[in-house]
Amino acid sequence: MQIEPIISYQNLDHSPVVEDLVREHIEALEKRYDWIIGCKVTLYAAQKKKRHGRVLGVKLNLRLPGPDLSISREVAQGSAQDDLMLAVNRAFNAAGKATKKRKEMMGGIEVKHHPAVLHGEIVELEPELGHGWVRGDDGQLVYFQRDSLTANNWERLKTGTRLRFREMQGDKGPYATAVTLTD
Repeated sequence: MQIEPIISYQNLDHSPVVEDLVREHIEALEKRYDWIIGCKVTLYAAQKKKRHGRVLGVKLNLRLPGPDLSISREVAQGSAQDDLMLAVNRAFNAAGKATKKRKEMMGGIEVKHHPAVLHGEIVELEPELGHGWVRGDDGQLVYFQRDSLTANNWERLKTGTRLRFREMQGDKGPYATAVTLTD
């Protein structure tokens, strides 16, 4: 996670056992879904203490790419610590299912990464064959074709002309795409 998990208590005393359980669940989620940005867990109880039927709950907020995921679970059955641990387990089980569903939804979306825009100078040009070589400012020699120009200005090209381009890797080495003149 990019942000350290936050565990807080409302109307409850701190419990190392419950906190260890929460941290185990967070680690398990993080192993399965390494794209989780952060996690905030709030363990809470009703404000008024009752002899029987005290409601204990867990609010879980996962920071994810896109909309955050919020889950809340409450339990009121037996002893306070058992109820709190049950609520933690239920909240993290629900978070695992919801995160899996989010991952499946995002799975169909491929994020396309574009190569950086580079600059260079034409060192060799074959106008009759429609291709040439540009030496990038980093010293790399890159092949380009007439078809890779973004505008129809092949006639303006000559050795020494400055170009802007994106470098791609091909079977025979690097080649330039989206080639434009830098006037």
